[in-house]
Amino acid sequence: MNGSLKLVLSFVVAVGISFPVNAGLFSISINDRGGLTLSQSSLFGEAIDFWESYLTGVQSSFNHSIVIEASGVNIDGPGGVLGSAFFTGITRFSDSPYVFSNRGRMQFDSADLARLENRDQLFDVIVHEMAHVIGFGTLWTTDSFIPGSQSNYINGSGRYTGQYALDIYRKEFVENAEFVPVELNGGDGTANSHWDEPWPGGASDLMTGFIGPFPITLSDTTVASFADIGYLTSVTHAVSEAATVWLFLLSTGMVIKRRRPKAQRQKQYSM
Repeated sequence: MNGSLKLVLSFVVAVGISFPVNAGLFSISINDRGGLTLSQSSLFGEAIDFWESYLTGVQSSFNHSIVIEASGVNIDGPGGVLGSAFFTGITRFSDSPYVFSNRGRMQFDSADLARLENRDQLFDVIVHEMAHVIGFGTLWTTDSFIPGSQSNYINGSGRYTGQYALDIYRKEFVENAEFVPVELNGGDGTANSHWDEPWPGGASDLMTGFIGPFPITLSDTTVASFADIGYLTSVTHAVSEAATVWLFLLSTGMVIKRRRPKAQRQKQYSM
C-alpha cells in the first residue's frame, strides 16, 4: 500500500512540473597533493558536503563542477597565515552571464595543521578556503576582463553591492543598508575579499578574514553572496529555479541526499 502511494505521488509530481532553463547541478571534487594525514584529508569530504548543501546548483542549464588541488605546505611557520586559496581556471556557459571557477588550489600551513586538527578547527579553515576557490572574494567582480559578467565590488571601496547578498543583509542585519561592509585591512591576502571583521554579522562569521571567535557561524548573507556569482543557494529566491529539477529527481529516487554537516563550522585565513 505504501509503495503504491509513493509511485502515484512520484508520477503526479513528475508530470505536474517542468524543467526550468537555468538550473544546472553543481559538484566539487578534491585532488590530494600531499602534506596531509589521512584524518586531515578526510575532512575535505565533509567540507564538500557542507558547501553542496548550501549551493544547490548553478544559474545555467549546464552542470558545473570544480576540481580543487589540496596540500599541506610550508607557508610562514606556526600562527600567522593558516591557509590560502585561489582559482586556477574559469569557465563561462553560453546561457549565463556569470564566470565560474572550474579549477583551484588550497594550501594549508604544515606548521599549523596538527594544532588546528587537535583543536577541532581545521574543518573551519578548509571550508573557508574552499569558499574562496568557489568564488567568494575572488570572483566578486569579473566584468573588467569579461564584459557583461558579475560586478559586485569595487576594489578598495569596502562596499559589497551584489544584489542577492545585499537583499538578505537588509533582512538579516541592517534594514536600509546600501552595501555589505568588506575588510580593507590585513594585507593583500585578506583585504577586499572578506567581510569586515566588525561587521553586523559578527567576527565569528565563516567569511571574515581572521579565525574565531568560536563557534564559527554562517550568516544567510554569506550564503546569498554566492547567488551573486551565479549559484543557486538555499537562502535566495534563485533556489526556486532549481527546485523543480531536484523535486523531480527526489521523487523518482534518482538523488540520495547527503548528510548535512554542522552549519557552525569555518582565503588567506589568519590568526
